[in-house]
Amino acid sequence: MGSEFDYSAPDAPATAVADVVSEIKNQGKLPPLTDEQIAQRKVDAEIYQAECQWRDQERWAESDRKQAVAAAMAEHERRVALEQAQRKARRERQEQISREVRERELRDLRQQVTRQDWWQRNVDAAARNAVAVRERQALISDLDRIVNPPAPPPEPEVIYAEPEEETFCGAKIPRWR
Repeated sequence: MGSEFDYSAPDAPATAVADVVSEIKNQGKLPPLTDEQIAQRKVDAEIYQAECQWRDQERWAESDRKQAVAAAMAEHERRVALEQAQRKARRERQEQISREVRERELRDLRQQVTRQDWWQRNVDAAARNAVAVRERQALISDLDRIVNPPAPPPEPEVIYAEPEEETFCGAKIPRWR
């Protein structure tokens, strides 16, 4: 920085001692800045502030982009979840409808079987009744024949008829005998 102390020199100039003392005193202290250096530091500070602002803006923009991407992904996941929930609800509703249709069909089949059984019982009862009526009628007619025998057939009556003369267009036709 300033001058260096030379130990081998026979006499040290007074300015050299003052320079060394000044250097020891100012050890760790910065030398005063020149006007040029001050102006340069102001420019450097402004550049640094502009760079910091630019970095902050870049960070904010990156943060905004990340938030937008995260929001888009969250919206996508929400839509996917909603779609899956709707699909599940549709599937469950379809299964419920299928169960209800099956139950209704089974109920209808049971009713048809019950009606068929009822109809079959009625047909069987009617057939038994018809057989019983025929048997009663047969018994009654047998008893009636036994109790009231049929009247003898009437005597045949003989009727003699003479042949008439045959005519053809008003003319008598003789018979061949």
